Order: sequence, then C-alpha cells, then structure tokens
Amino acid sequence: MIETFDILFLIVSVLGVSQAIFLIVLLMDEGKRSFRANRWLMVFGFSVGMSFIDDTFDPFISPIVNLYLVPVFAPFFFAFIPSIYLYFREVSGNPVSRPYRHYLVLIPVTAAIGLMVYLKSTRMVANQDHVRDVGLQIAFSSQGLANLVLLAIVILFCVSFVGYMAGIWRLARRYLRQANWQLQADSERMRRWIIELLVGMTVLFTVFTLTNLLDMFVFRAEWLSLGVKVGFVVVFFRMCQVIAQNPAIFVQAETEDGAEDHLPERQETGQGTDTQQTPMLRAIVDDPGIDRIRTRLARIVADREVMLDPLLTMPKLASAVGATPNQLSFVLNQHLGKSFFDFVNEVRVDEASRLLIEEPNRTILDIATEVGFNSKSTFNQAFKKITGHTPSNYRQNNFAKSDS
Repeated sequence: MIETFDILFLIVSVLGVSQAIFLIVLLMDEGKRSFRANRWLMVFGFSVGMSFIDDTFDPFISPIVNLYLVPVFAPFFFAFIPSIYLYFREVSGNPVSRPYRHYLVLIPVTAAIGLMVYLKSTRMVANQDHVRDVGLQIAFSSQGLANLVLLAIVILFCVSFVGYMAGIWRLARRYLRQANWQLQADSERMRRWIIELLVGMTVLFTVFTLTNLLDMFVFRAEWLSLGVKVGFVVVFFRMCQVIAQNPAIFVQAETEDGAEDHLPERQETGQGTDTQQTPMLRAIVDDPGIDRIRTRLARIVADREVMLDPLLTMPKLASAVGATPNQLSFVLNQHLGKSFFDFVNEVRVDEASRLLIEEPNRTILDIATEVGFNSKSTFNQAFKKITGHTPSNYRQNNFAKSDS
C-alpha cells in the first residue's frame, strides 16, 4: 500500500521531471549562439531529471527491482556538479578544451555500483535484507564487500563535491570581479544571476550531500530527502523563469568557422594602448595575422550578430575572430586606434541610429536592448559620446530635417 509520504515523493518527482524537460526545451530554444554555455545546463537538467524519473518508479516496484535500477540512475549524481562547473567555465570566457573528461568518472562509478548491486542482490535474495530507496541511499553497515564499495563511492562523491564547488566559487569570484569590464552588459543583472545560481547550487548540493550521508550512516532522512527534491524543483522553476525573462543572459558569442576553440586563462582588458606591452604584442601577431584579424573583424561587423551580443567580451570576440585577446587588443589599439569598448559601441550606436529613424514607434529602451545594451543609461552615455546627441534628440532632429 502506498503511504502518504510516498504520494508526496511521487508528486514532487513528477513535478521535477516536468520542470527538467521544460528547462531543457527552453535552453534549446535559445538558439545556436547560446548552445556553448547552455549545453551544460541541459546536461545538469537531464541528470537531475533522471533521478526524478527513478523516484517515480519507487512506489510501484519491488525492492529487488529497485536495486537493479540503481546502476542505471545513480551514476547521474556524479554529473550534477561537473555540469555546473563547466557552465561557469563557459560563461567566464575560459571553456574546457576536453569537457568529456569531467564525465569519465561515470564509467568506474557505474562499474562499482554494478558490483555493489550484485553483492547486495545476492545477499538480499538469500537473507531478505531490506534495501532502501534510490541512488546512493542504500542501507549501509560496516561489514561486507558491498558496503565497502558503497563507502568508496560515497567518499569519491564527497571529494568530487568539495573539489568542484571550490572550482565553481573560484570561477564565480573571478567572473564577478570582471563584471564591470563586461562590455556594456547589464552587469547588475548578470551579477544577480551568477550569485543566485552560485548560492542556490552551493546550498542545494551541500544539503544533498549531507542528507545522503545522514541517511546512510546516522538515521533515515526521508523528509530531508524530500526537501532536497523540492529544492531541485524550485531551482528548475527559477531557472526557467529567468530564461524566459532574460534570454540574453544565456547567449554566448558564436565562434566563426576555423577559429580556435580555445580561450586563454588570462584575459586582456583592451582598454587603451599600453606602450610598454607593444613589443610583446608585436611578437605574437605578424603582418599576415593583422590582415587576417582585420578582415574577419570587418566581416563580423557587417554581419552584426556577434557585435550585438549583449554579453560580448574581449575573449569572446577574439574567439569569433580566431585570435587571442592580446592579438585582438593589439590590432584594435595600434591599427584601428580604438579601445575594445569604443570599437563595439560604435557598431552598436550605428545600428541604433538606423533603427531610431526607420522605426519611430519603437521605444528607445527597446532599440537599446536590441543592439546589445541592457541599460538605458549606458546606452544614452555611449550614444551621446559617439554622436554628440542623446538618442531622443537624435531622433527629433532627424525627423525635423525630414519634415523641412
């Protein structure tokens, strides 16, 4: 007979599966330019969704069948945190060159869980031992090879948790320090998203890990487990809400064909010309390289899409060009006579000037958002610096000229 707790667990699990599917669909709809970063949130959603699917089976299957399903679903726990880590690596402009390595741990984990299940099932059939619910939540005792394997898996999970969370916090701190350098993006909005995701995932993963440890070694933490599941549902719901309201947060610059899919650890700000760095920069870009960078820049400017990316940064533009940030900075400063900010803002203001005249019924904020500005104040400031007029005055003056 299904108990009240099982019904609640089933309801939460069904909601979790639904939210995971909805999250993945939303992320896929963000398009090609968002895929590089969003793929890791998709992996995270899929992995958590698989654990929810497992939970939906529990009230309806026997303990022995439940045990046999553990190797199918439990390894996905080891994909939770690496997925968030890879997402932070991507949005910080320092993606991993071989991300699949972070998931190779699933192979030995699956093998170890399979061995543990085999040993547990043999003992269960012989002695009718009780095997509790999913994933890592299998009754533990200090005796037997199966329990030693389980202990090794739990230790590996805890070590992985600590290591990845330390990396995530390090990446987040670095990114937040660079938020003001992020080209005209609404840094406050991006800060809120990063901080919210960082704190939410830290609390959720910590409680998740502690709950599983308590459930195995101290006492049955069923209600805590349910609370963790509810927490994942809330996180999914919040992520879907943020994506719907702020899709630009999830957009990454598209890499041009032939460009190197690599971003260096150290990032160049590209603000102004540093004459002390000129010899070093000259050493890493030759004349053919300069011509190639300028040609690709002209192509990107003509295409507009990358230049209007609200989260465009020096490393992302350099990746689209097929150069390093230092090389791009040198070409911008020495050969175009512009800083990174001025170069991109000129393209955006030029596009905004056209839209202000051709689409007079559109609001200035709407146009500012379309060309890559996420704040009306920064748009006004950049527009006036380049044209000498505010957007509203520019529109009025041009209409007055056309009427006369």
